[in-house]
Amino acid sequence: MSKLSASEQIIAEKTVCILLVRGENPESNPIYAYVAVRADKLESFMEAQKSGTFYPEDFGVIIEAGEGEPSDEVRKKMETEYGFNHQVMVDIPNAEKAHEITTNLKPQLDEDDE
Repeated sequence: MSKLSASEQIIAEKTVCILLVRGENPESNPIYAYVAVRADKLESFMEAQKSGTFYPEDFGVIIEAGEGEPSDEVRKKMETEYGFNHQVMVDIPNAEKAHEITTNLKPQLDEDDE
């Protein structure tokens, strides 16, 4: 995997990805967490998930979490307060996909900036 260029690194440090992570608690019950992760930490976040027991809060900020699936109320909050779009979620199965997403980040220019 190649390193990010200096400009890609700056963009990655200033970009936050909100991820919906699903797993199981120690009692094998399904759990979820919405985690805000800086884009430059996304690859290590994905690698850590493969190690078995992993703690999302070591890599980002947990915004919402609970057992089962997110309730309609939680989903609406994530959509209105954080702009999370459940209809266009992207699966990030591994660190390679995380790297691809990170390197494809482009700064969004306002019309005033052009």
